[in-house]
Parts: sequence; C-alpha cells; structure tokens
Amino acid sequence: MALRHAILAALSRGVPRTGYELNASFNDDNDRAWHASPSQVYAELTKMDANGLIEVSERNQRGRTSYAITEAGLDELRSWLVRSEPDHSIRDDVMLRLVTAWVLDDTSARYVIEAEIAAQRKRQVSLTHMLDTWAEEHEDTRVWRNRKAMWTLWLAQTNLMLDWLAGLLEILEDPTVSVDDALAEIRAGAGIAG
Repeated sequence: MALRHAILAALSRGVPRTGYELNASFNDDNDRAWHASPSQVYAELTKMDANGLIEVSERNQRGRTSYAITEAGLDELRSWLVRSEPDHSIRDDVMLRLVTAWVLDDTSARYVIEAEIAAQRKRQVSLTHMLDTWAEEHEDTRVWRNRKAMWTLWLAQTNLMLDWLAGLLEILEDPTVSVDDALAEIRAGAGIAG
C-alpha cells in the first residue's frame, strides 16, 4: 500500500482534513493502519493535488489547507481495493523487541515487557472509551459502523496481546513453567491443540 492510498482512505470518510490532521491520525496509537512522517504526508498531498486525486476544499488566511477526495481519487481508491493484492508482510518493532528479549538479563527483559504492557493498557483504555461512547459521538453511517468494527477488532487484539504478555512474564519469572501452560488460555482461544 502506498501512502497515497492511506490518505485517500482517510479522506473517503467524507470529512475534509488538513495535512496536520492526516498526520495526527496516522500517528494515533489507536489507528494501526498506517504510519507516516509529516514530510511524507505533505509531499504526498502536493503530488495527489497535482494529479487530481484530491482538491483543496478550504484555505484560510493563516495558510491552513483542508483537502477533500475527488471522484478521480475515489476511483483510484476503489481500483486499489479490488485490483491489487494486499501486502501481508509485517514490520513490527514491538514484536521484534519482545521475541529478542531473551538476550537481556531478567531485569532488563522485565522492563521491556512491562513497558509494552503499559502501552497496551493505555491502548485498551482508549479503545474501550471509544467503543463505549461511539453512539454518542458518531452517526450510524456505513463509514462509522466500519470504524466501530475496526476498533472492536483492535480491542480484541489488544486484549489478546495483554494476555500473551502476562504469559511471557510468567515464562521469564519461572523457568519451570512450560510455554504451553503459561499460554494455555491463548492456545485454547485460538483453537491450538496442546
């Protein structure tokens, strides 16, 4: 997926957004779909505007520019959705750290795992709040129903990650515990035979 498609997807929700707002959404801990730097976002917006995929919907006196998706942009997004194969590769810094924590002493490994538990708990609270207040803050439209479905998936993944991290700590603390026992709940929930 190119950044262009992530921007088109964000703008397809029907709300014009500035480069700042797009960048903030790409760097939101609760939105796992894409990450981009401000320079990447602004450079891509310039190209997309020149190619007619987006258009300026508002520019105020302070230079704040909001963009909206065009019909050509919607056509590009639809084409990408149905004609290209998704990239299933994952670059996950967190998982690389966690599966490599074995090279650390116990205290340092515990620190790395507990730091991730804290980050996941923060995400869990935020996603839970978003889901609990969804009806108050969003219309029951196709766009927002889809977002609610995504938040539900991400909360389930976060809960699973927290369970896995608790098992990982147990494995670290007690060398006599088996991996299967420490992760029994996760294995059962995933249908993995013991």
